[in-house]
Amino acid sequence: MEELRRVVSAPFKKNLTTSLPEKDFEFSLAFDLKWFSPKIASEVKGRAIEAGMLSLKDGALVPCFDVESVRLPHAFKPPENFLELKEKPGNSSAGRHREEISFEQILDFVSADTGINRQRLVSEVNSMQDRLSYLVDIRIVALIVAKKLGCNIEGVFGKVSRAVLGFSY
Repeated sequence: MEELRRVVSAPFKKNLTTSLPEKDFEFSLAFDLKWFSPKIASEVKGRAIEAGMLSLKDGALVPCFDVESVRLPHAFKPPENFLELKEKPGNSSAGRHREEISFEQILDFVSADTGINRQRLVSEVNSMQDRLSYLVDIRIVALIVAKKLGCNIEGVFGKVSRAVLGFSY
């Protein structure tokens, strides 16, 4: 979801505006930023509206979150299979939700295992995420930090790898 938030914020940041016509939003993703084909840019717009990140007001797209609070790492570019990571073809929505594990759930697991409070864990994860230039899914970074803190991550490793990679080791 954080990846989608970054992608959605980019056209607004690039154009220094708080609203964009639908076509300008898609054009920015496809041609200005050169991230997606026009078809995929349209799908991104649709997903963002479905997720409640964008709303249509008077024919223009308006972000439903603080765009300025989203950090775009230097040379950020979403992966080519960006939309596939969100929804695998052939998976039922029930299957997707069953496999999902949130960052908050991982924090709870690590906190329970190590006795370290969530605030410190979030600080450690943010620091590691910054060192990794925000190129790694935050759930993976949380597992790296957990391992560094001596947490036994076997209980969540499979769920995280299925959620992030689509398969487990």
